[in-house]
Amino acid sequence: MFLGIVLFLTGCALQKQEQTPAISAAANVTPSFVIPTVRERMLYLARQEWELFGRPEVNYDIDPPAVTYPNEATHGLEKLPPFFSRIFMYWYAVTDLPIIGYEGEIRPWSGAFIVWLARSAGVPESDLPSTVLHWDYIQHVMAAGSGNRFVGHAINAYAPKPGDIICAPRGEAFIQSIHNYNDLRRGAYHCDLVVAQRPGELDVIGGNVLDAVSLAHVNLDGAGKVLPTKARPWSLAIEQQN
Repeated sequence: MFLGIVLFLTGCALQKQEQTPAISAAANVTPSFVIPTVRERMLYLARQEWELFGRPEVNYDIDPPAVTYPNEATHGLEKLPPFFSRIFMYWYAVTDLPIIGYEGEIRPWSGAFIVWLARSAGVPESDLPSTVLHWDYIQHVMAAGSGNRFVGHAINAYAPKPGDIICAPRGEAFIQSIHNYNDLRRGAYHCDLVVAQRPGELDVIGGNVLDAVSLAHVNLDGAGKVLPTKARPWSLAIEQQN
């Protein structure tokens, strides 16, 4: 009887010793999912908002540029309540200024959209400040230097990739005053996020493009540099380094 009890206890001890390494090994298993990077989150959010607006695409090869929707019954016009609620969210995520102007108009919100993408993806204020004006973050990026997450380049000196931002001046008189990267100064700009890259072409998504979050195709030269056009005289590429 005594011998049986000893053998039983010995067997339990051996079984416990055999199980311990397996438990320890399981504790060191790497999770099966990968947390998206800031760049990947910005890309996902841009495409999500584009889908919500009905997937509009802008054609800059015609004058004036025109927008088309896959479903003609779905037009993401900014004044319609479902879409204005999204614009309201972009705007007040980055500013306390009123979104409605003095004449009852919705103020330009393309800058708020880009900053909302960055902030929602986890970009800190120190890398891209909260603002509704593209120039505010352009100026910040140009002054911050190479240590910042975002670094500015002349449009003919850098080949953008998904997650980067490209910018163009707006307004005929302002456009004519900018001849190169060194001429960039405070004024009206439009910027889009690069979401896809193919030989000879980029896909970009931006806010307040013909009253929607819209996608456009941007032509590239043989070296992958953006080709400015009359409708979008691209002047600046903002590289996202991480």
